[in-house]
Amino acid sequence: MRQNLTKSFRILWAVAEPLLAFALLGFLVTVAFGSGGLFPNALATGAWWKIAIYLALMTHVTITAMSLSFHRQYTHQGVVFSKWVDRPMQAWLALTTGMSKRDWVSVHIYHHAHSDQDLDPHSPKHKGLARIFFLGVYDYVVAKSWPDVVKLRKKIPEDRYEKVLNDNPVIGPIFTASALTIAFGPVWGGFLSVMTFAISPLFAVGGVNALAHAIGYRNYQTTDESRNIGFLFPLNWMICGELDHNNHHAHPRSCSFRHRWYEFDIGYFYIRALSAVGLAQIKTAHSLKKAAAKSASPDRSPHNDSSAPTPPARPESLYA
Repeated sequence: MRQNLTKSFRILWAVAEPLLAFALLGFLVTVAFGSGGLFPNALATGAWWKIAIYLALMTHVTITAMSLSFHRQYTHQGVVFSKWVDRPMQAWLALTTGMSKRDWVSVHIYHHAHSDQDLDPHSPKHKGLARIFFLGVYDYVVAKSWPDVVKLRKKIPEDRYEKVLNDNPVIGPIFTASALTIAFGPVWGGFLSVMTFAISPLFAVGGVNALAHAIGYRNYQTTDESRNIGFLFPLNWMICGELDHNNHHAHPRSCSFRHRWYEFDIGYFYIRALSAVGLAQIKTAHSLKKAAAKSASPDRSPHNDSSAPTPPARPESLYA
């Protein structure tokens, strides 16, 4: 019973500690600058449309950094970015999510190896759409400690810069919340902080892993339930083309998620632009022209069909 009480206390303290710290920060900001912070008039008029623009831009920048760096580069190795590009993206993710590259990559590799099977950490097929949409981030946190995921994590290299970020996951969010609170006061600053930290759980976990495994169309008959919903263009723009998810699960190595002429992947547009100025090196990208030529070819055997989906990779195959 004593152990249960200790565990309960730790859980309560884990929730109460940041709330108490924020309350203290809010009090100090109010004393020093007033209830509106350094910019008391910034949200005095038109607050909600300004917040909507803030949320759209913050979502796009945050998910773009996650998609290009953690996802397309480190998990699937379809592109390699210059450190001048990748390090700012990782720093941004540290500020807005507190996520570790090694945690994110290892969980995602495991997801692909067991997509929509019993061992998938976040499958709406097994856990329900609402559960993954709203609580998928909890499943992500739990999956980080699974033995097989931990083994994968140990194989993922990190340099000194990444180690500093990965070993101090709370520093970034604390800095962001403090900056927003000082700028706009405890009320609006607190609200903007909550919205900022909700971006990854709602749009990355909820938008992609929930919706794109439940609704939409399929270009490929993969073994999972992945779907394309890139036709939800404003949402797909905000989350960097990630919603053409069936294309991605069929060809996970490709750093382009656009597989039909009517689809659009803003993330690959950024990759092409960075490649043109020498800041990115494209390793693997699905080609619409080659796929069209193959589909018109009389020899359509699976081993000659570049549009055929690739089998799921074993978890060990990317980081042997």
